[in-house]
Amino acid sequence: MNVASVAEPGVPARELAKGAAEDSAAGPELATSIARAEPASIMVIGLFILAVLYTFYFARALLLPIVLAVLFSLLLSPVVRLLKGWGLPEPAGAAIVMICLLAGIGGGVYTLKDPAREWLVKMPGSLRAVESKLRMLKQPVADVQRAAERLEAIAQTDGPGKAREVVLQRPGIRDLMAARSAYVLAGALSTVVLLYFLLASGDLFLRKVIRTLPSLRNRIHAVEVGRSVQQEIGRYFFTVSLINAGLGLVTAAALYFLGMPNPLLWGVVVMLLNFIPYLGPVTSLAILTVAAMLAFDDLSRAWPVPAVFLALVFLEGQVIQPIVVGRRLSLNPVMVFLAFLLLGWLWGVAGMFIAVPILVALKVFCDHVERFAPVGEFLGRD
Repeated sequence: MNVASVAEPGVPARELAKGAAEDSAAGPELATSIARAEPASIMVIGLFILAVLYTFYFARALLLPIVLAVLFSLLLSPVVRLLKGWGLPEPAGAAIVMICLLAGIGGGVYTLKDPAREWLVKMPGSLRAVESKLRMLKQPVADVQRAAERLEAIAQTDGPGKAREVVLQRPGIRDLMAARSAYVLAGALSTVVLLYFLLASGDLFLRKVIRTLPSLRNRIHAVEVGRSVQQEIGRYFFTVSLINAGLGLVTAAALYFLGMPNPLLWGVVVMLLNFIPYLGPVTSLAILTVAAMLAFDDLSRAWPVPAVFLALVFLEGQVIQPIVVGRRLSLNPVMVFLAFLLLGWLWGVAGMFIAVPILVALKVFCDHVERFAPVGEFLGRD
């Protein structure tokens, strides 16, 4: 096509052709600059992710109480709003909720402290008893181990230059618990105080965020998103807590009818561990199996305990929870496992407890914000 035929009126064809030539020459340079900038941006994103992980790991003493307080506030804020609807101010309602919560925790600890202390005292002898019962299963492994030790003894030569083995004595469980008790108590106290202030403040932070938005439309949308996220996350946490409590009660009842001692203790253990994905039910199964083998001398009476618990966990995880929670908040199992590994590595056991709630909160937020809708779709199961 002739360049002059598409020239605008008043623009010489020579200048138009010159500009077109300059644009065509700048095209490869622009592509080259973009190609050069892409690795740099990837490196910046990677460094940013590493910095965030570094901060989360080394600031866990500060961040973990904050995250726990926020999650518990989402769970308990509907109760405070209900008390406010009855004419009770938010600070007073938050105080009542906190008193009831702490009284419930204290009452549970006081009720279960004697059975738990009894099991902890007899734990070393119990483990030896379990080992003696499983000696027949361990006999092939012991034979192989003894053969390997004989080969190692034959291969070693005694002499003046023989290296000496240095064994470092590690602290026991009681020493570790004593060293961590101050840290745990400080974190628990910080969580309780911050939780009260979050419950007593009500919608203060949401109102602060709304005031910073420029337009009325954005403020209305922020109110809708904040309300929806808070309601759905609170409903989810409350529902899952009820499901886990029901699993603990049914497990305790089943263990009672099977003749297990201290069934209420094991029901509470199952309820708490069920908040940890994957590892929680497996740990509960191992604990109940060991406890059943200690409680019953006959293995024919011990094996129904883990069998019944497996049936209950399967019913809870595959039937009850999908029906009650629904598909809207169902999560991608791969993302749940990755969040479990990541937060468990960053924050230990507490991170394992809050991995799924944090993932649910992130999914609900992304589902209600159009810009992050693809992330919410990726986190979902369907």
